[in-house]
Amino acid sequence: MRVLRARWLWTGGAMIRDGALRVDSDGNLADVGPASSLIAPGETAHETFEDGLILPGAVNSHSHAWQILLRGRVDFPKDFRDWVDRGLYPYLVDLDDDRLEAGCLLAFSEMALSGVTSVGEFHYVHNGPAATDPLGAVERDALVIRAARRVGLRITLLRSFYDLGEKSGQDRFRETPTESVDRLDALDELFDDDPNVNLAAAPHSLHGASEGAIRTAFAWAEARDRPCHIHLAEQREDLEVSQTRYGTTPLRALERMGILTPRLVCVHGVWLDPDECRALGTAGAGLAYNPTSNLALGDGISALSEMAEAGVCISLGTDGACANNQVDLLAEVRRAEQLQRIRHLRMGVLPPLLKDSDIPSPAQRLLRLATANGARNLGTHAGSLAPGRAADFIVLDTKDLSLLPHDPKGDGEDLLANVVNALSVRSALHASFVAGRSIVRDGQLTSVHPVDFVGRLQSG
Repeated sequence: MRVLRARWLWTGGAMIRDGALRVDSDGNLADVGPASSLIAPGETAHETFEDGLILPGAVNSHSHAWQILLRGRVDFPKDFRDWVDRGLYPYLVDLDDDRLEAGCLLAFSEMALSGVTSVGEFHYVHNGPAATDPLGAVERDALVIRAARRVGLRITLLRSFYDLGEKSGQDRFRETPTESVDRLDALDELFDDDPNVNLAAAPHSLHGASEGAIRTAFAWAEARDRPCHIHLAEQREDLEVSQTRYGTTPLRALERMGILTPRLVCVHGVWLDPDECRALGTAGAGLAYNPTSNLALGDGISALSEMAEAGVCISLGTDGACANNQVDLLAEVRRAEQLQRIRHLRMGVLPPLLKDSDIPSPAQRLLRLATANGARNLGTHAGSLAPGRAADFIVLDTKDLSLLPHDPKGDGEDLLANVVNALSVRSALHASFVAGRSIVRDGQLTSVHPVDFVGRLQSG
């Protein structure tokens, strides 16, 4: 067992001065608490962070890693449709596997350097760029998983079911529901022995997946007790698509299919009405919210306060890096709250509404959006620091300029407030650990170096 100690430790529910944690040989936490009670007399910690703050690693619940390849290419479109038609689809036509892997390595590396330790990768580029496909869909999906593991991240591959669409580029996504299930089963078996890899079904959207594909994906998730993610009500146009195909709104369409359950995680949910927000909460469903991406794409502002009040489990995501242009999940925390302040024209909107009655601290409640809630929506045992949970955590330098000032003799709440509202994570991040293994040290990746993939990014 390894023991690590720090000046401050936030478990996800309590702030501990001079805290410590004990990591077992399986990469899980055996014990967490004050160093005085966890470290026996005469025992010394294997590593001590004198000016460190240990936090649960950030859990990015919605990512399209490969889209980082579009960064800088189509940043000023007329609208979302222009962005997709002029940027996304044309780029995919000739995207080869070498650049796909390089893009994933770039995105996952940026996540690791921004305090993310776990990612929900909503992946849909299954097919090759030509009629002959030497790699194959299963190996192409595995390529994405292996890129995340090479960087060191824990990954839940949210494998997309996508059987609609006729535009050029969409043939990279399309497959029958039967093919989706067979390939998902093959991946599940392929990575069965890696505890840091999870698989989940993800019907792409009401415009990308037929009702049959959606029902098939949900049945797969139900049989294996996994979450099921779907893009829902992202743009105003999604309401028109749903009305045309199903005669009702996107969420009500899912409800009629019988899949509005705790297993459901809606992605975006920008255009949900108050009754639908309450229905999500009543069902015990989740929301993977992407505030910066919604801003960049002109989607709108989700009714997060209404969903929080209804008890929806809200987690955060960075979405595609070409929309967000960054993969800083901790910055999404403050943006989520700030956008609700704009909606309501007042301050302090979300913290009183988030259903963490055992946590009075506003900063702690907000930070759970990027940690414990993400783990819940991905169905993993990361996101908080407690015995039996994954030893996924980050260490911030409390002397970093972005975390000053704070009272070194206080209860640490001002320090956590600075993490939410002021943190510059790329300068403050000292170390990151996944399953007890260091993936970032002194601001540098430990398992991959940019030189390994930067060259591949400069062509094409």
